[in-house]
Amino acid sequence: MVFGGLILSLAANRSGLAARLVQLMMIHLPGRYMAMAGGLAVAGMLLSFIMPSASGRVVLMAPLAVALATQLGFAENTRARHGLVIAAGWGTTIPAFGILPSNVVNMAFVGASESIFGIGFTYFGYTFLNFPVLGVLGVLVVILLITLLFGAKPQPHNAEKTLSAWSAGERRLMGIMLIALAFWMTDSLHGISPAWVALAAALLCITPKIGMLPASCMNSDINYGSWLFVAGVIAVGAIANDSGLGGAIGEWLLANIPLTKDGGIVTFYEIFAVSAAVGLVTTFPAAPPIVTSFSDAIAQATGWPLQSVLLTQVPSWMIYPFPHEAPPVAIAMALGGVPMREGLRLLAVYFVIGLIIVLPLQYLWGRMLGIYP
Repeated sequence: MVFGGLILSLAANRSGLAARLVQLMMIHLPGRYMAMAGGLAVAGMLLSFIMPSASGRVVLMAPLAVALATQLGFAENTRARHGLVIAAGWGTTIPAFGILPSNVVNMAFVGASESIFGIGFTYFGYTFLNFPVLGVLGVLVVILLITLLFGAKPQPHNAEKTLSAWSAGERRLMGIMLIALAFWMTDSLHGISPAWVALAAALLCITPKIGMLPASCMNSDINYGSWLFVAGVIAVGAIANDSGLGGAIGEWLLANIPLTKDGGIVTFYEIFAVSAAVGLVTTFPAAPPIVTSFSDAIAQATGWPLQSVLLTQVPSWMIYPFPHEAPPVAIAMALGGVPMREGLRLLAVYFVIGLIIVLPLQYLWGRMLGIYP
């Protein structure tokens, strides 16, 4: 997925398609940093409703954020540029955890709940519980934080108010991207992995007479360091899961964290802490099956209904402190050249705000809906 994303990002910039989309944003959005960061984050969030692959969405949004930063006069390795890339990656990944079929993690959670306990979740019920507070409120807070932590005054290049005619390269790339988007949106029907779709699209971009890139770009223009970095992040989670480390940590947490029986919001925070600790070690794609497997023990210890315990996992995927825990966010940062410390700066601040403000509001919302005791 990352390899395909690197080539597609290069194609978007070389063909001029990314510049065209950026020009559209600059024409229709106010020329302020918050508006641009918010536009990227909200566009990614809305894309979550029609495209189920977070990694696929990141591949579309990251080059757009880079091109927008360039057009706004933010050079490479500037914090303002980094903030726009993070806005695109965070906006298209984290709110989607609150939309049932929009991330692999969500579907792994639903599959584990059904296979282990026979408990299923409807699209409306799951989304209505998790998206309004954790998703919408969360993205508004992050847009504000990105503006405060990374914002700078744009110095836009002279942008044409009228769009130029489409080049042949742009038309071919748009056709390739629309076909890839169609496959990503219908992956539940054909079963083809989004990663294979991205790789096929990338290969078309370097195919003679079809693509718009020379094959030599794979040697001269691709930064394989970001590819290896994301591969390492994902591998750490897989090893922790397959080795049994994640499950062992979960059992240790249950044995050493005193769970409060019928504790209301206290119990809510305790279950959140257990799930967050497992996600810290295994990353989110591997965490749901592990936490789900011992959710019945948590339910017995706390007196909470099993369904409530299962759903309390979800906030821990949307409020977390380290970029590596959500691989699509790490992919966006790698594609955009964002140092890990910049992502950590934002997530650490949001984690604290999430614990103090967002989590209590989520508990009150869930309690009003009758989900949390």
